[in-house]
Amino acid sequence: MEEFESEDQQIEAIKKWRKENGASLLLGLGIGVGALLGWREYLAYQTDHSAEASDLYQAVQTQVAKNRLDDAHIIKADLIRNDYSDTPYAALASMAQAKHEYETGNIESALMHLRWASENSTEADVQHVANLRRARILIAQKKYDEAEAILLAAYPAGFTAGYEELKGDLYAAKGAIGQARVAYDKAINATDGVASRWLILKRQDLGSSDLDNT
Repeated sequence: MEEFESEDQQIEAIKKWRKENGASLLLGLGIGVGALLGWREYLAYQTDHSAEASDLYQAVQTQVAKNRLDDAHIIKADLIRNDYSDTPYAALASMAQAKHEYETGNIESALMHLRWASENSTEADVQHVANLRRARILIAQKKYDEAEAILLAAYPAGFTAGYEELKGDLYAAKGAIGQARVAYDKAINATDGVASRWLILKRQDLGSSDLDNT
């Protein structure tokens, strides 16, 4: 920084700088304040947007729980997917609809809604839950190739037990007993000693168990 011989020179230099740069300084300050206000408005919008989606989802979920998903609430589920797809509630609405459709025997519709949830959810966990539900239905429908394509996709470690158990179910259904044993063993090992009794029984039914204390 330039050195000055006296405080008066420093003051004069400051005045000169303000005169030359004051306009740009005010403009920058205005932009900063405007950005802050814009961000606050954006956050308020996001909060309201999410709350609206939540209210719609709760209405849909309540009707599904009562097994009374009528046309009015199907329209609400469609609205969530169309206008609130950037919120977690869009995929959750599809999951709820899939449950209703499955329980009322509309298997293809259930699969469609689960596919939508797995492909569009903003939450990775919801995507994988939807995938597992799709795979389970496809195995029951003997659509083994479609189920296997889902189960062989990448998944996070926290879902190892779920994916491997369904692989075991798939391979057992196809008669690939060796592959089923391997998959069930992986599923059990992934539970850290808290595997469900049903999973253990499925593994034991395949014979020559390598599991300890089962």
